[in-house]
Amino acid sequence: MKPFQIALSFLLMANLCPAQNTPSIVIRFLNGKNGQPIRDKQVTIGLGKGGAVSRDADSEGEIVLDLPNVEPRELRVRPDDYFDCRFKHDQMGPGGLELSYSLDEIISKGIVGDNVCGKVRVLPTPGVLTLYLRPRTFMEGMKL
Repeated sequence: MKPFQIALSFLLMANLCPAQNTPSIVIRFLNGKNGQPIRDKQVTIGLGKGGAVSRDADSEGEIVLDLPNVEPRELRVRPDDYFDCRFKHDQMGPGGLELSYSLDEIISKGIVGDNVCGKVRVLPTPGVLTLYLRPRTFMEGMKL
């Protein structure tokens, strides 16, 4: 193929497959003690002023979330059945949802949540919110 034919092919493909206008982010859940993904667990997510929705993390411990026009541009996350390593004490009820993250900061720089459960720490990745969790102890589970 000649260079102009290659360029024409790319232009045609771009018109047939327009770029997605809705941005998306990844919410990644890691075990705060060992850094392994927390797989197939349900979490509650609040976007902007809208209500909360429950989603399941995939086998890699991730949720891909499309972000339509959300106002205010913030996100709140609460793990439902795991201890949230952002806190020193168990946060029952809506406490974890009150901690908000800027969607614009997640998209541009990435955010890594606090980890009071261990020393595992990853670097921020643009488009990714990383949060640390751990399984509840037997006694913590009894308080549910």
